[in-house]
Amino acid sequence: MELHKDAFKPGDNVVLVDDLIATGGTMLAASRLIRRIGADIVEVAAMIDLPDLGGSRKLQDEGLKVYTVCSFEGD
Repeated sequence: MELHKDAFKPGDNVVLVDDLIATGGTMLAASRLIRRIGADIVEVAAMIDLPDLGGSRKLQDEGLKVYTVCSFEGD
């Protein structure tokens, strides 16, 4: 994952959006890069959550507010 160092400024408010939360790896990496620049992540959002894989829980454990449109549990 890459992010231009001038993509955000310290204090900017950001909503991080992805299509799917599975293990949370993509959003965790992106959120850490954004926070390193000094921007504030207001919320992470995705269309689909696969909660059995633990990604949304990892994001919440990082202090991120998580919004998803739908979730699919189980097999």
